[in-house]
Amino acid sequence: MRFLILFFLLNTSLFAQEGVWYKDMDHALANPDSVFQLQLKRKGLNTFPSELSQFPNLQKLDLSKNKIGAFPDSLNHLINLIFLDLSRNKIASIPASISQLIFLEHLDLWHNDVAALPYQISELPHLNYLDIRGVSMSHGDYGKYNELMKGVDFYMSAPCDCQD
Repeated sequence: MRFLILFFLLNTSLFAQEGVWYKDMDHALANPDSVFQLQLKRKGLNTFPSELSQFPNLQKLDLSKNKIGAFPDSLNHLINLIFLDLSRNKIASIPASISQLIFLEHLDLWHNDVAALPYQISELPHLNYLDIRGVSMSHGDYGKYNELMKGVDFYMSAPCDCQD
């Protein structure tokens, strides 16, 4: 009976940790293995924090409303990431290495400077939500991505003729 109670308490504690959004890097770094959700929106960040590599269990990352200009190739260490919100930044391109985030389900790129998405984004097996509203793409690009991304909730703005 004591074993069952201890098992229940440990599982309940772990489940409670998974529901916590850490909103401060210092607090998160105090116990990086317990960080499953990290929200660093409105922090004035210009780049992805290098400390992200210290969170092996990170599943949800919110970097929205910053000034991030580049999506690094080195995000492949975030192998457990299922949710990534990069909305309202200044990201100009998405690297092909995004395909390494194989558990990614939700990607929000709304209101960035992205002109095109890499073909490899269509290789994400679990992606079911992609928001590229406010991203300037041509009619042809929108049609191409819409065709490639069957089964994905795809949110787009009206395409422009800016690249045709």
